[in-house]
Amino acid sequence: MVAGLLLAGCGGATVHDSASRSPGMRTVARDQLARGDTVAALVTLRETTRRYPHDAAAWNDLALLQERSGDLAASQSSYESAIRADPDHAESHLNFAVHLMRRGVTGRARTEFEEAVAARPTDPTPHWNFGAALVDVGKPDLAVPHFEAALRLDPRCGPAAAELGRAHARAGRRGAALAAFARAESLGVATPTFCLNYGIELLAAKRYDDAVIRLERTVRRDSTRAAAWSHLGVAHGRAGRFEPARAALERAHRLAPDDEDVRFNLVQMFSRLEQHAEVDALFVARAPQRADLIAAWGMAARALGDGARAQRLLHDATQRAPRDATIWNNYGVVLAENGDLAAALTVWRQILSFAPDDAIARANLAARGATPGAAPAGKED
Repeated sequence: MVAGLLLAGCGGATVHDSASRSPGMRTVARDQLARGDTVAALVTLRETTRRYPHDAAAWNDLALLQERSGDLAASQSSYESAIRADPDHAESHLNFAVHLMRRGVTGRARTEFEEAVAARPTDPTPHWNFGAALVDVGKPDLAVPHFEAALRLDPRCGPAAAELGRAHARAGRRGAALAAFARAESLGVATPTFCLNYGIELLAAKRYDDAVIRLERTVRRDSTRAAAWSHLGVAHGRAGRFEPARAALERAHRLAPDDEDVRFNLVQMFSRLEQHAEVDALFVARAPQRADLIAAWGMAARALGDGARAQRLLHDATQRAPRDATIWNNYGVVLAENGDLAAALTVWRQILSFAPDDAIARANLAARGATPGAAPAGKED
């Protein structure tokens, strides 16, 4: 995606602004921003544009920071001021195009992108930055030609290859995504976001050890990303390394205690290790909202011998997920174990009304119909 106050180019280079009249004040603003003082940086940039109203680079910096701060109306006004100050300022056209695309103003976004390309016809940067914005708004197929154009202009443009991989991944083309990610890595791309994206795709491809390598790179470079720790834990777990898996998943949960995807992965690990009390304690401390997590809590209660609580939780889960056969089958199992066979049979028949080929529901019905004393077949979350 478009970087901060200086637009990121290929190969780690920076695309420098056209001649700026205020390099000193803009450097002060960047230093303030690097220290985390966004308010001071905004004040400095506003003063810069007041003193140098014809400096497109200063207006562009101000627009980027206003956008980052959530002031979209002010950001748009600053981009327009930048373009009025210098109609050939490529960075302003490109950043404004990305800004507009993310706001859904696609027609004008395309116009601004074309202006950026016209100003820099041999530069791959406008192509891959605009493509990245298309991916961000859910249009990966439209983005692919932009990345391919960038790579034709510069076959060693690592960011374009990385974003091409992200586009293919979003579109479900795993093989193409992995090939593009591998190319980007060979070109030196190693940002935390790239390593995370590559690691997730390797994990989905069941290349667990390769996924671990990239995900460990992510957390070494940025240890605050809960998603990276969570996926690292999943990769370790699927490779059979349960202790590092648990450590990574618990780290993810500490970073994002309300993230239900993180909690789901942690619960899966606890369940695999048959640590049902850990599941119960996790949800007693902070009750889940998602149906699959509530069902997992119910199955943990069942394993701990609390059938009544398991039944209540699984009933709640079925109401939240009326067509989830796994949850409904588990609810039927618990009903049967609690002695309400009639209700259990009704549940299994209900499953067949929306999933007629569900083998578990059929097995449960057959077992109860042929051998009434047999324990029903079940499948834990």
